[in-house]
Amino acid sequence: MSFYTIVLTLLLSAEIVMGSCDTKLECSLLSDLLEMAMKHKSPDKGCQCLSRTTIPAFQSMLTKAQTPGNNGVIKFDKVIINTRNGYNPTTGIFTAPIAGVYQFSYTVMSQLGKYLVVYLSHNNIRQQTTWMKGSNHETGTANIILNLKKGDQVAVKSEGSYTIITDKNYPYSCFLAIS
Repeated sequence: MSFYTIVLTLLLSAEIVMGSCDTKLECSLLSDLLEMAMKHKSPDKGCQCLSRTTIPAFQSMLTKAQTPGNNGVIKFDKVIINTRNGYNPTTGIFTAPIAGVYQFSYTVMSQLGKYLVVYLSHNNIRQQTTWMKGSNHETGTANIILNLKKGDQVAVKSEGSYTIITDKNYPYSCFLAIS
C-alpha cells in the first residue's frame, strides 16, 4: 500500500470517525494512524514492510494444450512476471520463498464437450477442485487463499487423463499475490 493510499484512507476514516467519538479519541486515533503511515514511508524508522520488488508474485500463461495425466501438474509455461523466482515453469510448481498469506487464481479450458477436472495442490494435498463439462469448450476459474510456510509448494493438477487446451485470443493463466 502506498503512502498516498494510506493518507487517503486516513482522510476517509476521519470523515467516518467525526461525530461518533469524543474529540480526544478522534485525535488520538488519527495521530496513531498517521504515525503508522509515516513509518511505512520511512523504512529506517522500523517499518518491516515488503517493497514491490521483494513481494513474491508471478503470472504465467498456458500457451499450448497439455494432457498432464492423472495428478499431473499443469505447466503454465509462459512467464509474465516472477518476482523472487518462486514459480518454476518447467515443473509448474510454485515454491514459497517466504512465509505469508498468498492468493492463487487459475483459469483453464476443456476440450470441446469433454470433462475436465483440475485442482490446486498444497504440498501434494488437494485444496480446491474445479470441474467442467458441457457441450462446448468450458472454462473454469478458481481462487484460493493459503497461509504458506517458506518452502511450501503449490501446483495446479489434473485429475484423470484430460486435455487442457488454450486459445490464442485468450490464453489461460495462473497467478498469485501475497498480502
